[in-house]
Amino acid sequence: MGRFVFFLCALTLLIGCGESEQAKRAKVAGWVAQLKADPSLADKEEFTKPLGDYADIAAPAFAKLLKEKDKRVQMAALKVLTTLKRLSVIDAVAAAAEAPDPEVRIAAIKTLASFGSPSAIRPLLKRLQDPDPKVRAAAIEGLAGPGGREAPPYLREVLPYLTAALDDPDPQIRQAAVNGLVKLGQWSLQALAKVRESGSPIAKQEAEKAFRQICEGFRADLDPKKNTDRLVRRDMARYLGELRYRPAIPDLMRGLEDVDPEVRAACAYALGKLRARMATSRLRKIMDSANEEMPVRVAAAVALGQIGDMVGVRFLIDQLKSSDEKVRTAAVDALRTIGKPAARLLVQAAQSDDPLQRWGALAALGETGDRRALPILLRALRDDNPDVRAIAAASLGRLRYVAAVPQLVRALGDPNERVQAHAEWALENIGPDAIPALLDGAKRPALRRRIFRLLGRLKSPQAVPVLTDGLRDRNPQMRAMAAWALGEIGSRRAVAALRSALNDPDPQVRREAALALGKLKATEVRLELAERLKTDRSEQVRIAAQMALQQLSR
Repeated sequence: MGRFVFFLCALTLLIGCGESEQAKRAKVAGWVAQLKADPSLADKEEFTKPLGDYADIAAPAFAKLLKEKDKRVQMAALKVLTTLKRLSVIDAVAAAAEAPDPEVRIAAIKTLASFGSPSAIRPLLKRLQDPDPKVRAAAIEGLAGPGGREAPPYLREVLPYLTAALDDPDPQIRQAAVNGLVKLGQWSLQALAKVRESGSPIAKQEAEKAFRQICEGFRADLDPKKNTDRLVRRDMARYLGELRYRPAIPDLMRGLEDVDPEVRAACAYALGKLRARMATSRLRKIMDSANEEMPVRVAAAVALGQIGDMVGVRFLIDQLKSSDEKVRTAAVDALRTIGKPAARLLVQAAQSDDPLQRWGALAALGETGDRRALPILLRALRDDNPDVRAIAAASLGRLRYVAAVPQLVRALGDPNERVQAHAEWALENIGPDAIPALLDGAKRPALRRRIFRLLGRLKSPQAVPVLTDGLRDRNPQMRAMAAWALGEIGSRRAVAALRSALNDPDPQVRREAALALGKLKATEVRLELAERLKTDRSEQVRIAAQMALQQLSR
């Protein structure tokens, strides 16, 4: 029992609950009196640091000093409130931002900005109309808040004001806008890009200045001695690559030695985006090093491919034969990233004896957009390996190669379900140009289910006669799919056939016919739908009839 009491006493002392509320207020009152007597205390850490433990009580007490006539006391109180960061005093600080003295207004603006709260935005915007340009400049910069890596909750609201100020005739206002945009860091890059592209000459110049300062901040954050957060270093490398900031090339090359593999990989990718030829030798060593982690080696190979060194492409193509699926997938993604420069070697690899290498090469070729791949992809539709046939179909669809449509329609009847599915997706991606071949293919019963579905997705009025004939197919699944497709197409030429399908012996067909008639707004069949709602034995048909009737009533 004694130990428990001792533990409670110790805990009470640790959390500060041993002090009464009255004692805390008395202590805060003493500090307020000290600051009032000596405003210079606001600049001394030994005075401000203990206040943090009493912030909720201290902030309102110090806020009362904002009403003092002594400007030094007002300024000192604002410094303390900046340290305490309590939103409970935001109205008092906002009132101080309207003080007669511009120095007090500026100090209050800085305090409001330090809160980083949406509640501070309105009083800051009000000060954009201040007669004193120094106050306006402080308000512009203050809109960015305290800065930091997290996106502020008011980002969208303040960015237009910051970018507009880049075109202000007053240079100190423009500089304040630059400072604010730099504080926002990566969150202001998109807005800056618009100004750099289409702003006035002055705004473009200021936006370029902000852009360079942000990138220089990213460069500094790459240094592990200054920044120990590996994820930040990784992200900074990615930004520098995406932004094509060439002054960072030496820093990115040093980043290839980072202790963290994700950072090393990000630096390699960035060097590739920058087409940094001076990094070729170092990237080759990383790619060839068996001691390096595979994601880093792959990143180095991608960079080499982007730089124009085909050694990297050959390395990645070799990885397509790996027994490790993760390595193969990474190699395919890497080759897709390189794109057209890799096409010639990929065409050769697509004819390899190794089915894994053929598959990977064909998968990457579909992303390159290189027309040299088309004959290889067409031949691959007849490959012995179903995975190769499937990826060939998908790649032809990505390339939207209309001449491949007849072969893709035939692939809908492939013995392998995955090949059928990839061929169906490819034909849908090719779009209306595939419709004539699909209508012809619908003559083959084995292809009808997928073709009917495609015709519905493509919403082709040309398909209505074929699909109405499909409502008489022997297979009820085909009849149901035909009814669904007619509803998707939305042509009233199908109403009579769908009306008849309400009497189909199969409940799935009746259901799809009812739903289709609802989509077509076929008010002339209202009575038949009402009859189905009352008398049909199938619950799913009754529900469909009710839904159709609701659509007719809208």
